[in-house]
Amino acid sequence: MRRVLLTEMRRGEAGKVALLAGAAGVWYLLSADVAVSDWIGWWNQASIKVQVFGVIVMGSLMSATAAWTAGRARRTRVDAWSDTAPRGGWSQALLLWAAAWLWSLLVYAVMAAVAFQRTAAVSEVTAPVWSPLVLGAAMTGLQIAAGVCAGTLLPSRITAPAMGVLWYLVFVVLAFLPGLSLARLFPALDEHWDATFQPHTARLLVAALWCAAAALAVLALPALLRRPVFSPGPLAAVPAVLALAAGGVLLTVRAPVGEPFWAVRAEQPAAPVCATEGRVRACLWPDDRHLLPQARDAARAVDRAVGALPGFRRDFRQTGLRPAGPDSAELPVYRPVLDSATMTEAMLGSALPPRPEGCAPHMLRETGGYPDAFLVEAVVNSRAKLVTPYYGDQFAAVLERVLATPAADQDRWLSAAADAIGRCRPVPAPPR
Repeated sequence: MRRVLLTEMRRGEAGKVALLAGAAGVWYLLSADVAVSDWIGWWNQASIKVQVFGVIVMGSLMSATAAWTAGRARRTRVDAWSDTAPRGGWSQALLLWAAAWLWSLLVYAVMAAVAFQRTAAVSEVTAPVWSPLVLGAAMTGLQIAAGVCAGTLLPSRITAPAMGVLWYLVFVVLAFLPGLSLARLFPALDEHWDATFQPHTARLLVAALWCAAAALAVLALPALLRRPVFSPGPLAAVPAVLALAAGGVLLTVRAPVGEPFWAVRAEQPAAPVCATEGRVRACLWPDDRHLLPQARDAARAVDRAVGALPGFRRDFRQTGLRPAGPDSAELPVYRPVLDSATMTEAMLGSALPPRPEGCAPHMLRETGGYPDAFLVEAVVNSRAKLVTPYYGDQFAAVLERVLATPAADQDRWLSAAADAIGRCRPVPAPPR
């Protein structure tokens, strides 16, 4: 049996397609720029990135390849001979499935190693996250099993490309229906899990069990439907029952409203990692402590710009961290790697007090009809030496006039403007 498996792996089409998909996956993972990537530096996202590529791209290709390989005997008209083999139909299907799945697992492991190496170069604080990868490997096995089943029962030349297109369409359609319970049975986790979330390991492992058991059950179908081969007998009921049980759990479990199905909110750290510069403090999740140098530079720039001004918030907490009080501001971190300028801009964007609920922005005629908060933010950003958006010549002229006034006049106007925004009032006229 082992010799036949190795022969099929060596001579079959699955190895060539898997290596081609692996080359594309490695290039995809290595070509990402650390500065703009949304996954390099977060272990959760690195696992999801490999899982999504493995399921949607490699899984679809390998399912098509498995369908082509399974229909080989009928296309070459040697099925009458192959059906008389001492192995039953289920074991023959298992052989073809294992030959393709083992190649995909090998390539999958290489892609995971590449992604984890890139993430470890940015953040070595926490351990790699494996549960999404386990689910991806099991889901790929289900896709290949479906390809073997389709190729055996429908050994046409069109079956192979049809299987690849079918799987791709399934994932595209389900991506637009995230609330559909059926999507949990065909998971491709294209979600954003920053430091706020952790994988729901139990649900991911139940989904992996569903995929693995469903793959074994699907592989028994050709032997049950085709008379020339030995039937698998009652043993086929074991994976079918496991698949029904695991699939039923996935369809009946409900996540809390507003929460993702495959992840849970991370527990609040006992002490977040903070950078304090002057009057400004910026706190991060411990997993994101690699951003401390950038947070320290940003806190220093914000302290220079608004550190002594009343009305501005100077305590920043990364999204998901418990605020320290009503004067705390949210610090959004959308990517694992941020430069100091982007971090400074995010802090200054949160430094202004929020408008009361239901308060519409007031337009400032002098700037050409833009909201008055735009001018306040532009002045603050300019004081922090950040590039400000261009809203037209009239707006730029008012901004230059404010920046040309003495620092004391700027401070008085900024303080009054922050107080007015927090009270839902128009900001005072800009100083001349």
